Amino acid sequence: MHRATRGEVRVLTHGDTPALHRLLATDPVAHVSVTTTVRARQSAGPGRGRNSAVVMGIDGENGLEAACWAGSNIIPVAATPEHAELFGVAVGALRRRVASIYGEAEAAVELYDATGWTDARDVRPEQPLMSMTEASAIPPLPAARLSAPEDFSRVEKASAAMFTEELGFSPYAQGASQYRERVRGLIDAGHSIIAEDPETGEIAFKAEFGAVSPEVVQVQGVWVRPSFRGQGLAAPGMAAVVEHGLRLAPTVSLYVNSYNTAAIWTYQRVGFTQVGTFATILF
Repeated sequence: MHRATRGEVRVLTHGDTPALHRLLATDPVAHVSVTTTVRARQSAGPGRGRNSAVVMGIDGENGLEAACWAGSNIIPVAATPEHAELFGVAVGALRRRVASIYGEAEAAVELYDATGWTDARDVRPEQPLMSMTEASAIPPLPAARLSAPEDFSRVEKASAAMFTEELGFSPYAQGASQYRERVRGLIDAGHSIIAEDPETGEIAFKAEFGAVSPEVVQVQGVWVRPSFRGQGLAAPGMAAVVEHGLRLAPTVSLYVNSYNTAAIWTYQRVGFTQVGTFATILF
């Protein structure tokens, strides 16, 4: 990596942790995913194990200027197109298997182009990044509640259905035990929200907080069971999600595919406004 970029990209160490936190704080909404992970690790340094995630950095005159999380997902942080190109070269040199590249659109796409990789399954170049800081004017769905441990099997099935519908393949293809652990972890942390059909007990609506920091929570996995679509669940369901999210942080955020105009309209109706643009490259 160092050689491929002629020394311009380096792997951050534990001593870089304060500088990385300052960089992440420049845009808490865009950077919440990396912020959450770095805070959990309590370090900018490499994780344990041969294939553990690392954080790469580029220095400028005033210290750390840009960063890039490099694990199963690649996420540029505060990166210009020039930074992103260097990170892409470095990521290409790592020769590691990744699930996605995502983040601020211009940087994510430039990084992907610079890797030289040609095996992306899908490129989503425009995903509005949205946020809100107040409760919705829409009354929240009364049935929406935090998932409990005894809901695990139903939440798992609903989450897997949403994942397969969104990405086109089963989440179990990447490791069933890891996926189940992820779902269980969200429930145990109080980051999974569901609403049930009172007659059948089926989960009619669900969403999760995929990243949670003291400043921002990021919503993911929003799903309405197909048989309940068109019945007006999405907006009040999201209003309930926002209500729960604002108990954890002062800002609730999400990003959505630009072609999903129905979802964008719903989020706008709930009160979300666009604050940036993401891109995702899926492998």
